[in-house]
Amino acid sequence: MEVDLSRAVRLISPRVTALITTIDKNGKVNAAPYSWIIPVSFQPPMICLMIGGKHKNTYKNIAETGEFVVNIVSEDFAQEAVDCEKTHNLESVGLNPIPSKIVKPPRVKQSRAVLECKLKQFFEPEGSDHIIVVGEVVAAESVGNLDNIRPLLHDSGEKFRTIGKEVQLKRR
Repeated sequence: MEVDLSRAVRLISPRVTALITTIDKNGKVNAAPYSWIIPVSFQPPMICLMIGGKHKNTYKNIAETGEFVVNIVSEDFAQEAVDCEKTHNLESVGLNPIPSKIVKPPRVKQSRAVLECKLKQFFEPEGSDHIIVVGEVVAAESVGNLDNIRPLLHDSGEKFRTIGKEVQLKRR
């Protein structure tokens, strides 16, 4: 069955959902949910975050300060994290900012896995509607494996999933 190209990227869903925290040059915190995040390097550890334009506060803050935090969202605070899409404020949705270990933007206390990142580079693919942010992970913490983290996975629109079961396969 042929897939409409406008929906083609949904074939690589679901994607982990994260609440990205940043600060502006005056120290004001911004929190926004994203699901376009992928690892790009083991050594040094780096991730990519795709942001839908330079007008987004997440982009502006990363450009100003060079830092951001990836707070992995789990089912128990999923609605609050998604509500940050409108408010961009942690406290207004009932989430708690706590100090990060290395970077200035805060962590989200409720998050069971956190990556503190420093900007390595921005990349703007010609014709793309998103900007790629490459960040080096400078600190990371988690409560253990995926079953303990229980990450929320974004399918599309308002459709999300959680981790169901583990399958181990031999790599040959």
